Amino acid sequence: MRHRILALGAAVGCIFAVASGAASALPSCAQLQTDPTNGLAGNPKISNLTAAVQAAAGGNSAYCRVDFVYSGESGPSAGYRDGQSERITLRVGMPLNSVDGGTGGVQGAWNGRNRDIGGGGFAGAVGGVTASTNLGYVGTSTDTGHSGGSGSFALNPDGSLNNGQIKDFAEDGISQQHLWGVQLAQTYYGSAPTYNYWVGCSTGGRQGHYLAQNFPDYYDGILAGANAYNWDRFIPSELYPQVVMNRYLGAPISAAKLNAVTNAAIAACDAQDSIPGDGLIQDPRACTWSAKNFTCGLTNDPNCLTPIESIVVNKIWDGPRDTQNNRAWYGLERGTPLTSLAGTNPFSISTDHFRYWIHQDASFDWHTLNEATFVSDFVTSISKFNNVIGTDDNLNAFRASGGKMMTYHGLADPLIFPRGTYHYYNTIAQGNYPDAQTFYRYFPFPGNGHCGGGTGPQVNETALFSTLVNWVENSVAPDFVVASQNLGGGATRTRKICMYPNVPVYVGGPTNDQTSFSCQVQATDPLQNTLTIGSQYETSTQ
Repeated sequence: MRHRILALGAAVGCIFAVASGAASALPSCAQLQTDPTNGLAGNPKISNLTAAVQAAAGGNSAYCRVDFVYSGESGPSAGYRDGQSERITLRVGMPLNSVDGGTGGVQGAWNGRNRDIGGGGFAGAVGGVTASTNLGYVGTSTDTGHSGGSGSFALNPDGSLNNGQIKDFAEDGISQQHLWGVQLAQTYYGSAPTYNYWVGCSTGGRQGHYLAQNFPDYYDGILAGANAYNWDRFIPSELYPQVVMNRYLGAPISAAKLNAVTNAAIAACDAQDSIPGDGLIQDPRACTWSAKNFTCGLTNDPNCLTPIESIVVNKIWDGPRDTQNNRAWYGLERGTPLTSLAGTNPFSISTDHFRYWIHQDASFDWHTLNEATFVSDFVTSISKFNNVIGTDDNLNAFRASGGKMMTYHGLADPLIFPRGTYHYYNTIAQGNYPDAQTFYRYFPFPGNGHCGGGTGPQVNETALFSTLVNWVENSVAPDFVVASQNLGGGATRTRKICMYPNVPVYVGGPTNDQTSFSCQVQATDPLQNTLTIGSQYETSTQ
Protein backbone atom coordinates (compact mmCIF):
# COMPACT_ATOMS: atom_id res chain seq x y z
CA MET A 1 0.00 0.00 0.00
CA ARG A 2 1.33 3.42 -0.93
CA HIS A 3 0.44 6.46 1.17
CA ARG A 4 0.77 9.79 -0.61
CA ILE A 5 1.41 12.23 2.22
CA LEU A 6 1.78 15.63 0.64
CA ALA A 7 3.90 18.54 1.76
CA LEU A 8 1.44 21.32 1.12
CA GLY A 9 3.79 24.18 1.94
CA ALA A 10 3.00 27.51 0.34
CA ALA A 11 0.23 26.04 -1.79
CA VAL A 12 -2.18 26.44 1.11
CA GLY A 13 -0.07 28.80 3.15
CA CYS A 14 1.00 26.31 5.85
CA ILE A 15 -2.10 27.42 7.75
CA PHE A 16 -3.13 24.11 9.20
CA ALA A 17 -0.26 23.49 11.60
CA VAL A 18 -2.53 24.11 14.58
CA ALA A 19 -5.24 21.77 13.36
CA SER A 20 -3.51 18.42 13.89
CA GLY A 21 -5.06 17.38 17.17
CA ALA A 22 -5.99 13.86 18.16
CA ALA A 23 -9.22 12.25 17.05
CA SER A 24 -10.84 13.20 20.38
CA ALA A 25 -10.49 16.86 19.39
CA LEU A 26 -11.92 16.55 15.89
CA PRO A 27 -14.00 19.52 14.74
CA SER A 28 -17.60 19.38 13.73
CA CYS A 29 -18.51 20.48 10.23
CA ALA A 30 -19.90 23.77 11.53
CA GLN A 31 -16.68 24.51 13.41
CA LEU A 32 -14.73 24.50 10.13
CA GLN A 33 -16.51 27.78 9.36
CA THR A 34 -16.24 29.43 12.75
CA ASP A 35 -13.16 28.17 14.60
CA PRO A 36 -9.92 29.84 13.42
CA THR A 37 -7.78 27.06 14.87
CA ASN A 38 -9.05 24.83 12.05
CA GLY A 39 -7.28 27.00 9.46
CA LEU A 40 -10.18 28.26 7.35
CA ALA A 41 -12.01 30.92 9.38
CA GLY A 42 -9.99 34.12 9.53
CA ASN A 43 -7.49 33.00 6.88
CA PRO A 44 -6.80 36.08 4.69
CA LYS A 45 -6.63 33.87 1.59
CA ILE A 46 -10.11 32.46 2.19
CA SER A 47 -13.41 34.24 1.53
CA ASN A 48 -17.09 33.34 1.10
CA LEU A 49 -16.59 30.45 3.51
CA THR A 50 -19.49 28.18 4.41
CA ALA A 51 -19.40 24.80 6.10
CA ALA A 52 -22.57 22.90 6.94
CA VAL A 53 -23.89 19.37 7.15
CA GLN A 54 -26.09 18.48 4.19
CA ALA A 55 -28.87 16.20 5.35
CA ALA A 56 -29.52 12.93 3.55
CA ALA A 57 -31.97 13.56 0.71
CA GLY A 58 -32.91 12.28 -2.72
CA GLY A 59 -30.82 9.13 -2.40
CA ASN A 60 -27.76 11.07 -1.27
CA SER A 61 -26.08 10.36 2.04
CA ALA A 62 -25.51 13.13 4.57
CA TYR A 63 -22.15 14.87 4.29
CA CYS A 64 -20.23 17.96 5.35
CA ARG A 65 -20.02 20.51 2.54
CA VAL A 66 -17.35 23.20 2.65
CA ASP A 67 -17.44 25.98 0.03
CA PHE A 68 -14.97 28.84 -0.22
CA VAL A 69 -12.94 31.06 -2.53
CA TYR A 70 -9.17 30.71 -2.40
CA SER A 71 -7.15 33.79 -3.40
CA GLY A 72 -3.55 33.11 -4.29
CA GLU A 73 -1.13 34.73 -6.72
CA SER A 74 -1.76 38.28 -7.89
CA GLY A 75 -0.33 40.97 -10.11
CA PRO A 76 1.41 41.02 -13.47
CA SER A 77 4.13 38.56 -12.42
CA ALA A 78 1.42 35.92 -12.03
CA GLY A 79 -0.16 36.77 -15.39
CA TYR A 80 -2.94 39.02 -14.06
CA ARG A 81 -3.59 42.64 -14.94
CA ASP A 82 -4.66 45.71 -12.99
CA GLY A 83 -4.34 44.27 -9.50
CA GLN A 84 -6.27 41.09 -10.27
CA SER A 85 -5.56 38.06 -8.11
CA GLU A 86 -6.22 34.38 -8.41
CA ARG A 87 -9.73 33.57 -7.17
CA ILE A 88 -10.57 29.88 -7.29
CA THR A 89 -13.89 28.65 -5.96
CA LEU A 90 -13.63 25.25 -4.32
CA ARG A 91 -16.00 22.71 -2.84
CA VAL A 92 -15.00 19.88 -0.54
CA GLY A 93 -17.59 17.30 0.46
CA MET A 94 -16.80 14.92 3.31
CA PRO A 95 -18.74 11.94 4.66
CA LEU A 96 -19.69 12.77 8.24
CA ASN A 97 -17.01 12.23 10.85
CA SER A 98 -17.79 10.68 14.22
CA VAL A 99 -18.41 14.08 15.83
CA ASP A 100 -21.21 14.74 13.33
CA GLY A 101 -22.66 11.23 13.74
CA GLY A 102 -20.98 9.39 10.87
CA THR A 103 -20.54 5.63 11.22
CA GLY A 104 -19.40 2.63 9.21
CA GLY A 105 -16.05 3.92 7.94
CA VAL A 106 -12.49 4.11 9.20
CA GLN A 107 -13.43 7.45 10.80
CA GLY A 108 -17.11 8.27 10.95
CA ALA A 109 -18.57 7.42 7.55
CA TRP A 110 -15.29 8.09 5.71
CA ASN A 111 -13.58 5.16 3.99
CA GLY A 112 -10.15 6.78 4.37
CA ARG A 113 -9.86 7.81 0.72
CA ASN A 114 -10.29 10.92 -1.44
CA ARG A 115 -11.93 10.97 -4.88
CA ASP A 116 -11.59 14.32 -6.69
CA ILE A 117 -14.06 15.06 -9.50
CA GLY A 118 -13.24 16.70 -12.82
CA GLY A 119 -15.16 19.37 -14.70
CA GLY A 120 -16.53 19.81 -18.21
CA GLY A 121 -16.11 22.33 -21.02
CA PHE A 122 -14.60 25.57 -19.78
CA ALA A 123 -15.85 24.70 -16.25
CA GLY A 124 -16.80 28.05 -14.66
CA ALA A 125 -18.80 26.63 -11.75
CA VAL A 126 -18.22 24.13 -8.96
CA GLY A 127 -19.96 20.82 -9.43
CA GLY A 128 -21.66 18.41 -7.09
CA VAL A 129 -19.58 16.08 -4.95
CA THR A 130 -22.15 13.47 -3.91
CA ALA A 131 -20.88 11.01 -6.54
CA SER A 132 -17.90 10.66 -4.20
CA THR A 133 -19.41 11.21 -0.76
CA ASN A 134 -22.15 8.64 -1.42
CA LEU A 135 -19.38 6.05 -1.86
CA GLY A 136 -17.66 7.07 1.37
CA TYR A 137 -14.96 9.19 -0.28
CA VAL A 138 -14.06 12.82 0.24
CA GLY A 139 -15.08 14.56 -2.99
CA THR A 140 -13.90 17.89 -4.41
CA SER A 141 -14.75 20.24 -7.27
CA THR A 142 -13.62 23.63 -8.60
CA ASP A 143 -14.70 26.38 -10.98
CA THR A 144 -11.03 26.53 -12.18
CA GLY A 145 -10.79 30.24 -11.38
CA HIS A 146 -13.55 31.89 -13.42
CA SER A 147 -17.32 32.12 -13.54
CA GLY A 148 -19.51 31.05 -16.44
CA GLY A 149 -19.07 28.53 -19.25
CA SER A 150 -17.68 30.91 -21.86
CA GLY A 151 -14.06 31.02 -22.98
CA SER A 152 -14.06 34.82 -22.77
CA PHE A 153 -12.15 34.72 -19.46
CA ALA A 154 -8.98 34.25 -21.53
CA LEU A 155 -9.17 37.77 -23.01
CA ASN A 156 -8.49 41.02 -21.16
CA PRO A 157 -10.45 44.18 -22.12
CA ASP A 158 -7.39 45.59 -23.89
CA GLY A 159 -7.14 42.52 -26.15
CA SER A 160 -4.23 40.89 -24.34
CA LEU A 161 -4.45 37.32 -23.06
CA ASN A 162 -5.32 36.85 -19.41
CA ASN A 163 -2.54 34.35 -18.84
CA GLY A 164 -3.29 34.14 -15.13
CA GLN A 165 -6.82 32.87 -15.64
CA ILE A 166 -5.74 30.57 -18.47
CA LYS A 167 -3.23 29.03 -16.05
CA ASP A 168 -5.91 28.75 -13.38
CA PHE A 169 -8.13 26.88 -15.83
CA ALA A 170 -5.33 24.61 -17.03
CA GLU A 171 -3.52 23.91 -13.77
CA ASP A 172 -3.98 25.92 -10.59
CA GLY A 173 -7.69 25.25 -10.07
CA ILE A 174 -7.31 21.48 -10.13
CA SER A 175 -4.08 21.56 -8.13
CA GLN A 176 -5.73 23.57 -5.34
CA GLN A 177 -8.78 21.30 -5.54
CA HIS A 178 -6.64 18.31 -4.68
CA LEU A 179 -4.51 20.02 -2.02
CA TRP A 180 -7.45 21.40 -0.10
CA GLY A 181 -9.31 18.10 -0.28
CA VAL A 182 -6.36 16.28 1.28
CA GLN A 183 -5.84 18.90 3.97
CA LEU A 184 -9.49 19.16 4.97
CA ALA A 185 -9.64 15.37 5.26
CA GLN A 186 -6.67 15.60 7.63
CA THR A 187 -8.42 18.30 9.65
CA TYR A 188 -11.92 16.81 9.75
CA TYR A 189 -10.94 13.17 10.34
CA GLY A 190 -7.55 13.56 12.06
CA SER A 191 -5.66 11.56 9.44
CA ALA A 192 -4.57 11.87 5.81
CA PRO A 193 -6.24 9.77 3.10
CA THR A 194 -4.60 6.40 2.47
CA TYR A 195 -5.41 6.58 -1.25
CA ASN A 196 -6.17 9.47 -3.59
CA TYR A 197 -8.16 9.13 -6.82
CA TRP A 198 -9.23 11.34 -9.70
CA VAL A 199 -12.38 10.78 -11.79
CA GLY A 200 -13.28 12.88 -14.82
CA CYS A 201 -14.51 12.84 -18.40
CA SER A 202 -13.98 15.34 -21.24
CA THR A 203 -12.32 18.35 -19.61
CA GLY A 204 -12.12 16.13 -16.54
CA GLY A 205 -10.15 13.61 -18.60
CA ARG A 206 -7.71 16.31 -19.67
CA GLN A 207 -7.42 17.45 -16.08
CA GLY A 208 -6.62 13.91 -14.94
CA HIS A 209 -3.83 13.59 -17.47
CA TYR A 210 -2.51 17.07 -16.67
CA LEU A 211 -2.31 16.17 -13.00
CA ALA A 212 -0.52 12.90 -13.78
CA GLN A 213 1.95 14.70 -16.05
CA ASN A 214 2.66 17.65 -13.76
CA PHE A 215 1.87 16.44 -10.23
CA PRO A 216 2.71 12.74 -10.46
CA ASP A 217 2.63 12.13 -6.69
CA TYR A 218 -0.90 13.43 -6.17
CA TYR A 219 -2.84 10.33 -7.18
CA ASP A 220 -2.71 6.58 -6.73
CA GLY A 221 -5.33 6.07 -9.43
CA ILE A 222 -6.85 8.16 -12.22
CA LEU A 223 -9.96 7.36 -14.29
CA ALA A 224 -10.03 9.68 -17.30
CA GLY A 225 -12.45 9.48 -20.24
CA ALA A 226 -13.09 11.19 -23.59
CA ASN A 227 -9.99 13.17 -22.87
CA ALA A 228 -9.79 16.83 -23.87
CA TYR A 229 -6.01 16.68 -24.03
CA ASN A 230 -4.33 18.09 -27.12
CA TRP A 231 -6.60 21.05 -26.28
CA ASP A 232 -4.66 23.39 -28.57
CA ARG A 233 -5.45 21.10 -31.55
CA PHE A 234 -8.73 19.32 -31.03
CA ILE A 235 -10.62 22.43 -29.90
CA PRO A 236 -10.04 24.33 -33.17
CA SER A 237 -10.67 21.10 -35.10
CA GLU A 238 -14.19 20.95 -33.65
CA LEU A 239 -15.03 23.89 -35.93
CA TYR A 240 -13.66 22.28 -39.10
CA PRO A 241 -16.96 20.59 -40.16
CA GLN A 242 -18.78 23.95 -40.13
CA VAL A 243 -15.90 25.62 -41.97
CA VAL A 244 -16.03 23.17 -44.88
CA MET A 245 -19.84 23.21 -45.03
CA ASN A 246 -19.79 27.00 -45.11
CA ARG A 247 -17.07 27.23 -47.78
CA TYR A 248 -18.44 24.56 -50.11
CA LEU A 249 -22.19 24.89 -49.53
CA GLY A 250 -22.81 28.24 -47.83
CA ALA A 251 -24.99 26.53 -45.22
CA PRO A 252 -25.12 23.36 -43.11
CA ILE A 253 -26.24 20.05 -44.60
CA SER A 254 -29.71 19.14 -43.35
CA ALA A 255 -30.11 16.91 -40.31
CA ALA A 256 -32.09 14.38 -42.35
CA LYS A 257 -29.26 13.98 -44.85
CA LEU A 258 -26.58 13.78 -42.17
CA ASN A 259 -28.55 11.15 -40.31
CA ALA A 260 -29.13 9.16 -43.49
CA VAL A 261 -25.49 9.09 -44.58
CA THR A 262 -24.43 8.08 -41.04
CA ASN A 263 -26.85 5.16 -41.10
CA ALA A 264 -25.58 4.16 -44.53
CA ALA A 265 -21.99 4.15 -43.24
CA ILE A 266 -23.01 1.97 -40.28
CA ALA A 267 -24.82 -0.46 -42.56
CA ALA A 268 -21.80 -0.70 -44.87
CA CYS A 269 -19.16 -1.14 -42.17
CA ASP A 270 -21.09 -3.22 -39.66
CA ALA A 271 -20.67 -6.14 -42.04
CA GLN A 272 -16.88 -5.71 -41.98
CA ASP A 273 -16.35 -6.53 -38.31
CA SER A 274 -16.62 -9.86 -36.56
CA ILE A 275 -20.14 -9.16 -35.28
CA PRO A 276 -22.29 -8.26 -38.32
CA GLY A 277 -25.88 -7.21 -37.78
CA ASP A 278 -25.44 -5.61 -34.37
CA GLY A 279 -25.66 -2.03 -35.70
CA LEU A 280 -22.19 -1.18 -34.38
CA ILE A 281 -18.90 -0.46 -36.08
CA GLN A 282 -16.44 -2.25 -33.82
CA ASP A 283 -13.50 -0.01 -34.81
CA PRO A 284 -14.52 2.94 -37.01
CA ARG A 285 -10.90 3.47 -38.03
CA ALA A 286 -11.24 0.36 -40.21
CA CYS A 287 -14.25 1.83 -42.03
CA THR A 288 -13.24 3.59 -45.24
CA TRP A 289 -16.67 3.75 -46.85
CA SER A 290 -17.07 6.91 -48.95
CA ALA A 291 -20.01 9.26 -48.79
CA LYS A 292 -19.80 9.38 -52.58
CA ASN A 293 -21.61 6.03 -52.49
CA PHE A 294 -24.58 7.91 -51.06
CA THR A 295 -24.92 10.47 -53.86
CA CYS A 296 -28.23 10.76 -55.65
CA GLY A 297 -28.33 8.31 -58.52
CA LEU A 298 -26.18 5.75 -56.70
CA THR A 299 -28.75 5.33 -53.93
CA ASN A 300 -32.53 5.52 -53.90
CA ASP A 301 -32.60 7.03 -50.43
CA PRO A 302 -34.75 10.21 -50.53
CA ASN A 303 -32.12 11.92 -48.33
CA CYS A 304 -29.28 11.23 -50.76
CA LEU A 305 -26.40 13.70 -51.06
CA THR A 306 -25.42 15.96 -53.91
CA PRO A 307 -21.89 15.36 -55.23
CA ILE A 308 -20.61 18.44 -53.39
CA GLU A 309 -22.31 17.36 -50.16
CA SER A 310 -20.63 13.96 -50.42
CA ILE A 311 -17.23 15.66 -50.73
CA VAL A 312 -17.97 17.73 -47.64
CA VAL A 313 -19.04 14.69 -45.57
CA ASN A 314 -15.86 12.87 -46.56
CA LYS A 315 -13.85 15.89 -45.41
CA ILE A 316 -15.72 15.91 -42.09
CA TRP A 317 -14.84 12.25 -41.60
CA ASP A 318 -11.22 12.77 -42.66
CA GLY A 319 -10.44 15.92 -40.67
CA PRO A 320 -8.38 19.01 -41.47
CA ARG A 321 -5.39 18.92 -43.82
CA ASP A 322 -3.19 21.62 -45.29
CA THR A 323 -2.79 22.40 -49.01
CA GLN A 324 -0.04 19.73 -49.25
CA ASN A 325 -2.46 17.15 -47.81
CA ASN A 326 -0.61 16.95 -44.49
CA ARG A 327 -2.93 15.87 -41.72
CA ALA A 328 -3.47 18.45 -38.98
CA TRP A 329 -5.92 16.55 -36.80
CA TYR A 330 -8.59 13.90 -37.01
CA GLY A 331 -12.20 13.96 -38.13
CA LEU A 332 -15.44 12.61 -36.76
CA GLU A 333 -15.68 8.86 -37.15
CA ARG A 334 -18.05 7.13 -39.56
CA GLY A 335 -21.05 6.04 -37.51
CA THR A 336 -20.89 9.09 -35.26
CA PRO A 337 -24.14 11.12 -35.27
CA LEU A 338 -23.62 14.26 -37.36
CA THR A 339 -27.00 15.89 -36.82
CA SER A 340 -25.57 18.42 -34.34
CA LEU A 341 -23.73 19.95 -37.33
CA ALA A 342 -27.01 20.86 -39.01
CA GLY A 343 -27.61 23.96 -36.87
CA THR A 344 -26.36 27.44 -37.62
CA ASN A 345 -24.51 27.79 -34.29
CA PRO A 346 -21.35 25.67 -34.02
CA PHE A 347 -20.04 24.29 -30.75
CA SER A 348 -19.43 27.40 -28.64
CA ILE A 349 -16.22 26.15 -27.01
CA SER A 350 -14.59 26.03 -30.43
CA THR A 351 -15.88 29.40 -31.64
CA ASP A 352 -14.83 30.96 -28.31
CA HIS A 353 -11.37 29.51 -28.82
CA PHE A 354 -11.05 31.23 -32.20
CA ARG A 355 -12.46 34.53 -30.94
CA TYR A 356 -10.91 34.98 -27.51
CA TRP A 357 -7.86 32.71 -27.58
CA ILE A 358 -6.47 32.56 -31.13
CA HIS A 359 -7.54 35.92 -32.63
CA GLN A 360 -7.94 37.78 -29.31
CA ASP A 361 -10.88 39.57 -30.92
CA ALA A 362 -14.39 39.17 -29.48
CA SER A 363 -15.89 40.22 -32.82
CA PHE A 364 -14.07 37.60 -34.92
CA ASP A 365 -16.46 35.85 -37.33
CA TRP A 366 -15.65 32.20 -37.99
CA HIS A 367 -17.50 32.41 -41.34
CA THR A 368 -14.44 34.20 -42.73
CA LEU A 369 -12.35 31.04 -42.41
CA ASN A 370 -11.45 28.83 -45.34
CA GLU A 371 -9.44 25.61 -45.24
CA ALA A 372 -6.10 27.41 -45.63
CA THR A 373 -6.74 30.06 -42.96
CA PHE A 374 -8.18 27.38 -40.69
CA VAL A 375 -4.86 25.51 -40.79
CA SER A 376 -2.98 28.77 -40.21
CA ASP A 377 -5.09 29.45 -37.11
CA PHE A 378 -4.61 25.83 -36.05
CA VAL A 379 -0.83 26.30 -36.05
CA THR A 380 -1.25 29.60 -34.16
CA SER A 381 -3.26 27.77 -31.51
CA ILE A 382 -0.43 25.27 -31.04
CA SER A 383 2.23 27.93 -30.73
CA LYS A 384 0.22 29.98 -28.23
CA PHE A 385 -1.28 27.32 -26.01
CA ASN A 386 0.53 24.01 -26.29
CA ASN A 387 2.82 24.69 -23.34
CA VAL A 388 0.09 25.82 -20.97
CA ILE A 389 -2.77 23.46 -21.85
CA GLY A 390 -1.69 21.01 -24.56
CA THR A 391 -1.54 18.18 -21.98
CA ASP A 392 0.36 15.89 -24.36
CA ASP A 393 3.48 15.33 -22.23
CA ASN A 394 4.63 11.93 -21.08
CA LEU A 395 3.59 9.97 -17.99
CA ASN A 396 7.06 8.81 -16.96
CA ALA A 397 7.01 10.42 -13.51
CA PHE A 398 3.47 9.20 -12.78
CA ARG A 399 4.54 5.71 -13.71
CA ALA A 400 7.67 5.95 -11.54
CA SER A 401 5.51 7.05 -8.59
CA GLY A 402 3.49 3.83 -8.83
CA GLY A 403 0.29 5.44 -10.15
CA LYS A 404 -2.28 3.57 -12.24
CA MET A 405 -4.52 5.09 -14.90
CA MET A 406 -7.50 3.83 -16.90
CA THR A 407 -8.76 5.82 -19.87
CA TYR A 408 -11.75 5.25 -22.15
CA HIS A 409 -13.42 6.83 -25.14
CA GLY A 410 -16.74 6.36 -26.94
CA LEU A 411 -15.97 5.65 -30.59
CA ALA A 412 -19.03 7.59 -31.76
CA ASP A 413 -18.10 10.73 -29.82
CA PRO A 414 -19.37 13.80 -31.72
CA LEU A 415 -17.36 16.31 -29.64
CA ILE A 416 -13.88 14.93 -28.96
CA PHE A 417 -12.26 12.91 -31.71
CA PRO A 418 -11.55 9.32 -30.54
CA ARG A 419 -8.42 9.05 -32.67
CA GLY A 420 -6.88 11.70 -30.43
CA THR A 421 -6.99 9.16 -27.59
CA TYR A 422 -5.52 6.42 -29.78
CA HIS A 423 -2.85 8.89 -30.85
CA TYR A 424 -1.90 9.91 -27.33
CA TYR A 425 -1.85 6.35 -26.04
CA ASN A 426 0.45 5.33 -28.88
CA THR A 427 2.87 8.16 -28.12
CA ILE A 428 3.10 6.78 -24.59
CA ALA A 429 3.35 3.11 -25.59
CA GLN A 430 5.90 3.65 -28.37
CA GLY A 431 4.89 0.27 -29.78
CA ASN A 432 5.55 -1.60 -26.54
CA TYR A 433 1.98 -2.17 -25.39
CA PRO A 434 2.70 -4.74 -22.62
CA ASP A 435 5.09 -2.25 -21.05
CA ALA A 436 2.59 0.64 -21.13
CA GLN A 437 -0.21 -1.58 -19.84
CA THR A 438 1.64 -2.11 -16.58
CA PHE A 439 0.33 1.27 -15.44
CA TYR A 440 -1.92 2.73 -18.19
CA ARG A 441 -4.80 0.97 -19.96
CA TYR A 442 -7.18 2.22 -22.65
CA PHE A 443 -10.70 0.89 -23.26
CA PRO A 444 -12.52 1.96 -26.49
CA PHE A 445 -16.34 1.69 -26.39
CA PRO A 446 -17.97 1.09 -29.81
CA GLY A 447 -21.15 3.06 -30.50
CA ASN A 448 -20.79 5.26 -27.40
CA GLY A 449 -21.12 9.03 -27.59
CA HIS A 450 -19.44 11.70 -25.50
CA CYS A 451 -18.80 10.24 -22.02
CA GLY A 452 -21.49 7.65 -22.76
CA GLY A 453 -24.85 7.46 -24.48
CA GLY A 454 -25.24 6.30 -28.04
CA THR A 455 -26.14 2.91 -29.49
CA GLY A 456 -23.63 0.52 -27.91
CA PRO A 457 -23.17 -1.16 -24.53
CA GLN A 458 -22.53 1.72 -22.22
CA VAL A 459 -19.71 3.37 -20.36
CA ASN A 460 -20.39 2.94 -16.65
CA GLU A 461 -18.18 5.31 -14.68
CA THR A 462 -19.00 3.71 -11.33
CA ALA A 463 -18.07 0.23 -12.57
CA LEU A 464 -14.91 1.53 -14.24
CA PHE A 465 -13.89 3.28 -11.04
CA SER A 466 -14.39 0.11 -9.00
CA THR A 467 -12.15 -1.69 -11.50
CA LEU A 468 -9.50 1.00 -11.07
CA VAL A 469 -9.64 0.73 -7.27
CA ASN A 470 -9.24 -3.03 -7.51
CA TRP A 471 -6.16 -2.52 -9.69
CA VAL A 472 -4.62 0.08 -7.37
CA GLU A 473 -5.36 -1.58 -4.05
CA ASN A 474 -5.41 -5.28 -4.93
CA SER A 475 -3.13 -5.40 -8.01
CA VAL A 476 -5.92 -6.88 -10.16
CA ALA A 477 -5.11 -5.41 -13.57
CA PRO A 478 -8.13 -5.34 -15.92
CA ASP A 479 -7.68 -6.99 -19.34
CA PHE A 480 -11.28 -6.11 -20.20
CA VAL A 481 -14.36 -4.52 -18.71
CA VAL A 482 -17.97 -5.54 -19.34
CA ALA A 483 -20.37 -2.96 -20.77
CA SER A 484 -24.14 -3.36 -20.62
CA GLN A 485 -27.01 -1.92 -22.62
CA ASN A 486 -30.76 -2.01 -22.03
CA LEU A 487 -32.37 -2.99 -25.34
CA GLY A 488 -35.93 -2.61 -24.02
CA GLY A 489 -38.56 -5.23 -23.44
CA GLY A 490 -36.45 -6.84 -20.75
CA ALA A 491 -33.56 -7.56 -23.13
CA THR A 492 -29.96 -6.63 -22.31
CA ARG A 493 -26.82 -6.64 -24.42
CA THR A 494 -23.43 -7.07 -22.78
CA ARG A 495 -20.02 -6.91 -24.43
CA LYS A 496 -16.41 -7.26 -23.46
CA ILE A 497 -14.50 -4.02 -23.94
CA CYS A 498 -10.94 -5.22 -24.40
CA MET A 499 -7.97 -3.13 -23.40
CA TYR A 500 -6.35 -1.58 -26.43
CA PRO A 501 -4.88 -2.82 -28.73
CA ASN A 502 -6.56 -6.18 -28.03
CA VAL A 503 -9.82 -6.84 -29.88
CA PRO A 504 -12.97 -8.83 -29.10
CA VAL A 505 -13.47 -11.99 -31.13
CA TYR A 506 -16.74 -13.89 -31.36
CA VAL A 507 -16.29 -17.48 -30.16
CA GLY A 508 -19.90 -18.66 -30.39
CA GLY A 509 -23.16 -18.26 -28.54
CA PRO A 510 -25.65 -15.38 -28.23
CA THR A 511 -24.12 -12.21 -29.66
CA ASN A 512 -25.79 -10.13 -26.93
CA ASP A 513 -23.82 -11.99 -24.22
CA GLN A 514 -20.28 -10.94 -23.39
CA THR A 515 -19.33 -14.54 -22.60
CA SER A 516 -19.62 -15.25 -26.34
CA PHE A 517 -16.48 -13.19 -26.93
CA SER A 518 -12.83 -13.37 -26.00
CA CYS A 519 -10.14 -10.73 -26.17
CA GLN A 520 -7.53 -11.48 -28.80
CA VAL A 521 -4.12 -10.14 -27.88
CA GLN A 522 -2.53 -7.89 -30.50
CA ALA A 523 1.09 -6.81 -30.42
CA THR A 524 0.58 -3.99 -32.92
CA ASP A 525 -2.14 -1.66 -34.15
CA PRO A 526 -2.28 -1.60 -37.97
CA LEU A 527 -4.76 1.28 -37.96
CA GLN A 528 -2.57 3.98 -36.43
CA ASN A 529 -2.65 7.38 -38.12
CA THR A 530 0.34 9.69 -38.22
CA LEU A 531 0.25 13.44 -37.88
CA THR A 532 2.51 15.92 -39.63
CA ILE A 533 1.40 19.37 -38.56
CA GLY A 534 2.35 20.14 -34.97
CA SER A 535 4.17 16.86 -34.37
CA GLN A 536 7.25 18.77 -33.27
CA TYR A 537 5.32 19.89 -30.18
CA GLU A 538 4.73 16.36 -28.95
CA THR A 539 6.91 15.25 -26.06
CA SER A 540 5.08 12.07 -25.09
CA THR A 541 8.00 9.67 -25.42
CA GLN A 542 9.21 7.06 -23.01
